[in-house]
Amino acid sequence: MRETSNLKLNVYLLLAIIPLSALGYYFAVQKEELFFLYEWLLAALVIVSVLLSIKNIVSIKNEKKWIAVSILAFLLQFSVLGLFLEPLTHYWVIYLYYVVAVLSVAIFIITMGKSKRLKMVPIVFTILTALFTFYMLFLNAMWGNGF
Repeated sequence: MRETSNLKLNVYLLLAIIPLSALGYYFAVQKEELFFLYEWLLAALVIVSVLLSIKNIVSIKNEKKWIAVSILAFLLQFSVLGLFLEPLTHYWVIYLYYVVAVLSVAIFIITMGKSKRLKMVPIVFTILTALFTFYMLFLNAMWGNGF
């Protein structure tokens, strides 16, 4: 019971990224001087989620461990995407993202096979990975074309 509540807490922390991103959009458009607040809150949210998923990986002893592993893989992929969008906007980070995305999808597929419950979590992560990857493919295609 405790394992499921910790996993759900981790998923809820991930869902908190959505309203936080809406706040970040507001800061970017209306209050640009406060955008740093969004960046720090997002970084803190991701760090807390990573620590909680590592705690779940260590403490859970059944098949739910794979859900925690898939959450950690998604957070790693999301972090690489975030690094590309802000401090490390270099061409090689696009390829680093592709490598991390392929590894994440492999973990999501393994998780779908090994997990009896909460299969929706890796499915949602796979869909988000596809969306992020299309975005990165678009940026990769546009790189250096003067747009």
